[in-house]
Amino acid sequence: MSFLSSKTVIRTRDFNASKSFYMEVLQMELYESYDDGDGSKGVILRIGDENSTALLEISEIMDYNEYHQDAFDKKLDSDKMGLQIRTDDVQYWADRLKEKRWSARGPVLRPWGSYYLYLRDPDGLQIIIYQEKGDL
Repeated sequence: MSFLSSKTVIRTRDFNASKSFYMEVLQMELYESYDDGDGSKGVILRIGDENSTALLEISEIMDYNEYHQDAFDKKLDSDKMGLQIRTDDVQYWADRLKEKRWSARGPVLRPWGSYYLYLRDPDGLQIIIYQEKGDL
């Protein structure tokens, strides 16, 4: 038995701001959406092209839903968890973020030869968009 794919889930404070950021700023493709009608809704986004199995779920769970946790309503205050996304053109993303007036730092050349672009999503989650040395 083996793992087949991966999906990262982000429980957001502001669903519309996060959905807009990931779809419009980072250009992630809508894969699926849902509204359970019980105070839970979300979108599942594809990272990469049609061959990609990396998925990112942005969800909102209202405070009256039995699965709600107080932590869902708070802005992140640590970098214990982050999201790293590989690209073949980190400069494209640096230019795009600047065009969209989204704060970012970099690209920064790391000691191992990769370029990192640092930014944060609407909840404060650190995102690193990086280009590996072999992709240059």
